[in-house]
Amino acid sequence: MPASRLLLHGLAAGAGLLAGVLGSFVHALPTAGLPGGLLCALVLSCAVFVTARLTTRARSGAAAAAVGWLLPVLLLSAPRAEGDLVVAGSGPGYTWLLGGTLLAGLAIGWPSARAGVRR
Repeated sequence: MPASRLLLHGLAAGAGLLAGVLGSFVHALPTAGLPGGLLCALVLSCAVFVTARLTTRARSGAAAAAVGWLLPVLLLSAPRAEGDLVVAGSGPGYTWLLGGTLLAGLAIGWPSARAGVRR
């Protein structure tokens, strides 16, 4: 694998990590009574997954972003010894975990445009 591709995959994983940390802290914030924080967190995560897929032109780019996203999200959803919890077992918490995982799976599994072109 060329160095530029490794760099792109590393950047994708870093972007996924950043989106996972940011989303974990804002997903529970309401905006005018609506789950605005959750919506923003899911849109950011989806943008990171799709951008990583398109930038690397490979499913492995989206997978790298998904792994980077999943690590902080799982760590922040586990209770600490002090009893603190960032991603609680509530509606927004479960939607954040499952919605982000579903979006990552869709970004990884979506067929590429070149494979489906028929002329």
